[in-house]
Parts: sequence; structure tokens; C-alpha cells
Amino acid sequence: MKLVVRGGEVLVGDPGDGRFERADVVVDDGVIAAVEPDAAAGDAQVVDAGGALVLPGFVDTHRHTWQTAMRGVCADWTLLDYFRGIRLQISTAFGPQDVYAGNYAGALEALDSGVTTLLDFSHCLNSPEHADEAVRGLRDAGVRGIWAYGMFPVPLPEPVFATPDDRLADARRVRERHFSAAGDTLDMGVALTELGLVPFDVTRAEVALARELDVMVTAHTGTVTSAQRPPEVELLQSAGLLDHRQVHVHCNACSNRELDLLADAGASVSLTPETELQMGMGFPIFARALERGLAPSLGCDIVSNNRGDLFAQMRLGLQAERARANQARLDDLEMPQALTLGVRDVLRFATLGGAEALGLGSVCGSIEAGKAADLLLIRTDSLHLAPLNDPVATVVLHAGPDDVDTVLVGGRVVKESGVLTGAPADRARSLVEASRDRIVADLEPRGGLLPPAPEGWFEVTTQLMAQNLAGAAVS
Repeated sequence: MKLVVRGGEVLVGDPGDGRFERADVVVDDGVIAAVEPDAAAGDAQVVDAGGALVLPGFVDTHRHTWQTAMRGVCADWTLLDYFRGIRLQISTAFGPQDVYAGNYAGALEALDSGVTTLLDFSHCLNSPEHADEAVRGLRDAGVRGIWAYGMFPVPLPEPVFATPDDRLADARRVRERHFSAAGDTLDMGVALTELGLVPFDVTRAEVALARELDVMVTAHTGTVTSAQRPPEVELLQSAGLLDHRQVHVHCNACSNRELDLLADAGASVSLTPETELQMGMGFPIFARALERGLAPSLGCDIVSNNRGDLFAQMRLGLQAERARANQARLDDLEMPQALTLGVRDVLRFATLGGAEALGLGSVCGSIEAGKAADLLLIRTDSLHLAPLNDPVATVVLHAGPDDVDTVLVGGRVVKESGVLTGAPADRARSLVEASRDRIVADLEPRGGLLPPAPEGWFEVTTQLMAQNLAGAAVS
């Protein structure tokens, strides 16, 4: 099928260059064939982009999509509250249908806001059926991305996966059943259990599985600041478990030495400014990453806390880093003379930077001939976007999901005239509302969404982590 996106201001090439040109984007069989003015349309479908900015689809490198039905419940939670509420309580009530509902509605929410590619860190896999339904939810929504099989053992009274080997075996099953076709828009990854929550030999087995299946790894790294925190990245490096096909998320508590090791391994980092700022993880590590050649990417993380769009993450990340950098001058009773990050930097993090982090830099993340036609159109006729002086500044600092008029994934129009095609929103809303009602009812007699914290629970957890890592060593 041939399609022409006609007459827009197109962000061409590397988004970090911020170069917009009036042009047509010619799409042939889902791939960008040309970016040129006044392209011949012939019998091609024409998408009118007059008065619009045409950008590559956003790439979200860290999202727990399954949590969509829990929207907003973490609004006033710290990270430790999140661990107890979501990871140890709420996830135990999720059935396969709930994971499907969250992934389906959450992926549609992503598409609606211009996120065409995401990495789904799927760590609520309580059974093989949960895994199957998680994949089905993303596929039914039609998003591009990587679905990362979560290895975390949800603390169920009677777990289906009795041993870590059972979970590894199921991941192999999923790989064979759902991800054996070449050229698919959805690929598989492995999401590691946080270091120390399982014995280090299990961590070795999880990384070995990813290498066996030839898929990428993602991991929560350096999320908790504690005197007992182990040097996670150093332990992974000493064990030969670091490589370039990895996305390490947050990394706020990582030492400079650990970030150097990630850079040396060719790994990537995903930063999620909104949850990191709220939940006590610290300032996002933009500056420390960039100093080491670690190009950051961005993730929405959890809509159980914040909205699932990258406009917010670009804006919060940009201004949080500026505030952090400016404060050093202010502490010396001086005014900053220049800013650090710019709007072009964070736009790149949200597009090509994310694609490169996922190993998809040759597939998406920029508007160039030969890449998939993952595109979004932002209409600029709203008062809050007028007048259009700097298109990149407009996108980063003024626009939002409601300004996204049209979205294409692989040349397929999934949003048109501000509305998702095929009218899936009503079904998605119904699914997550029913899921929410069922989970809340199930948890009410068990203490609700966030039961009172047992005394000393975090100290007990850190002691367990130390025991699990006793066999690991930094060389």
C-alpha cells in the first residue's frame, strides 16, 4: 500500500538537529520511500499534513503497561510504598485478563499520545496464561516494541512457577510460540529480577537465558539509596553479565564507576523523570550519563502514578536537569550564565535515542528513507501553540497528547483527526474499569491496595539481598 503524508513541516534526519523542512513523506509498504517536496501521489492514500508538524513516533524505553487499571493509585507514594503496594500486594491479585486489559489499554494510550514504540517491562507474570495475555494485549493494540518477560517472582501463596527454572522454561515457550516470526513489529526481551532479590546464580541464569534466546535485557538498576546497597553494575561486570544489548533503568544511585562500566559495555540507560523525582530516587542522571557517552532515553514508567506520554517526561526531565545544574551556581550566590540541556536534546532522547537504546535505530526513531513509517502529526492551530516560532520548543514545552492529530505505525494509520481508528477506546476503558473493580474487591479483605508496613520490613529485605549476593564478588 502506498501513502503520502502531504504538505507538513517534517522533522528530517536526526531529531537532535531540529531541522524541519516543508516536504511530503512517501510511504510504500509501510516503509518511508522518500522525503521530498511535491511528491507525486498517483493512486496513493493521502494524509493531509498542512499546518502540522510531522515527527517520528516517540519511543518509550521503560513502561510497566500491565498497571494501567491502577491509574493514579501511587500519586502520593514513595518508592518503598510502591514496592509494598504494587509489587508485593496488588500484583498478587492480577489475573491473566487483568494483564491483557492493562496492556491493551496502556498500549492504546501510548499510541494516542504519539508513542509508537515501547519497551514493556512485564513483571506481573503469575502464570503462562498471564504471559500469553500480556503479549496478546500489545498485539491487539498494534504498537511496535519489545515485550520483556519479567522474571520477578510475584509472592503468591501457591505460585504456578514453583522454581526459577519453571519461569525460565516458560520464557522459552513464549519465545517459540509468540516471537518466532522474523520481521515482526513486536519482539521479545528479558526483564531481570532486581539484583539481590534472588540468589546471584538465578541472576546468572536470567542473563544466560536472554543470550540463549538472542533477545535484549532490561533491568532496574541503582534505584534505592542505602548504605547497604551493593555495587550492582560492578557485580554484573565481574560476572561477565554486562553487554551492549541491555537497557538499565533509573541508575540514580549508581556510582560514576558503575556508569563508566555501563558505557564501556555499550549498554543504554532509560530515565523516567516523573517517578524518579517523586518517589525518592533522586535527580535523573542526564548529565552524568552524557559525560560518559551514555545517551539517555526516556520512559513513562507507570501510569499507576503519572500520565503515559513522553511530552511530560521530556519537559520534566529537561527542567529538572536545568534546576540541578543551576543550583550549584546559586549555592555560590551566583546566577547561571547558560543552561545545560536544550529542547533538541530531550526530543532526541524521546525519539532516535530511544530507538538506538532498543537496538532499533535502523528501524525507527527518525524520518529517513528506508525506515519504518512510524509518524505523528501535531496540529499547530491551537491557541496554546501559536505563533509557531521554534517548532522543537513548541513540541517539547507547549504541546501535549491532545495535540497529536494523526499517528502511523509502519504506515498504518492508528489515529486520525484526533481519534484512535477502529473505535477501540470504549472497549479499552470498559476492560480496565472492570479490572480495577475486581482487583480492589479482591484486595479489600487483605488490607487494601497499600497495607500498613510491617515493622522493619525494609531492613529485612536488605539483609536478604546481602545474603543472596554473598556468593558474588567484584573483581
